Parts: sequence; structure tokens; C-alpha cells
Amino acid sequence: MAYPKDLNKEEELDKFQFWLMEMWDTLDHFINELPEELELDFSPASFLRIEKWILNNYRTIDEIKKDKTKLDALARYVGETFRKELEGIWELSLDDPKYIYYGIPQINFKAKNVTPICPLTMVTACVDRRKGDYIYSIFTNKKKRIKG
Repeated sequence: MAYPKDLNKEEELDKFQFWLMEMWDTLDHFINELPEELELDFSPASFLRIEKWILNNYRTIDEIKKDKTKLDALARYVGETFRKELEGIWELSLDDPKYIYYGIPQINFKAKNVTPICPLTMVTACVDRRKGDYIYSIFTNKKKRIKG
């Protein structure tokens, strides 16, 4: 298996800080361009609506990966919903190139018994699995572990 090359930590952390700073401008634009009936209110139930929209608009992982701006916005929306609902924090892991989320924004949780999530890979996985409730089911499982 090939691992990603070592990234320049300082440069990547600067990019990540900028990415965080533009979070709400990006999300506001994203929400305003999608149909109002999706009711993107950062609630867990909105995962079901947004995943349905994703599945109606993207048939394959390659298709969604080509739409980089939309994929980034979808990952931000998913991540922010997890972060708000489950007391998470955005982080960027740059210590181990073998780590699965190396160099990709992830959400870590205060609860030590709960593994981090990577919203970007969750969005692409939902396209691949085509269940309609993939993201929501991950959310409910994390919530049970965190809140009991």
C-alpha cells in the first residue's frame, strides 16, 4: 500500500486555519444555493435529507470527487453538524502519514471512547453505499457512545 508523502506541517496548518476561517461563508453560500425544502438546519434529521440529495445528484465516488467545491461544502456541513451535536472539534492530523485521515480535516470528540470521523470520506462513502441513511446511522451510533 502506498502512503501519502509527508506534508509540510506548517503550510498545511496554515491552510487548515484558513479553511476554518472561511467555514461559515462557505456554508452560507452552500445552503443558499441548495433547494430550500432540504431544510439544512444542522440537525441530525437533515442528514437524511442531504444524503437523499447527494444520491440524486451523484452516482459514483468519481462523480462527486470531480465536484470539489460541492464535496468540500458537503463535508463541512456534515462535520459542523457532528461537531455541534456531539461536542466535537475540527482537527488536522499531520503526525503519521500512515494514519487513515492524514492531512484531511476530521472531527475528534471529547469522549475518549469515540473514534474520530472524517466528514469528507463519509460523504464519498454514502455515494458508494447508496443506503440513504449512511451518515445518519453513523451519527446515531456515535451519539449512543457519547451520550448513552
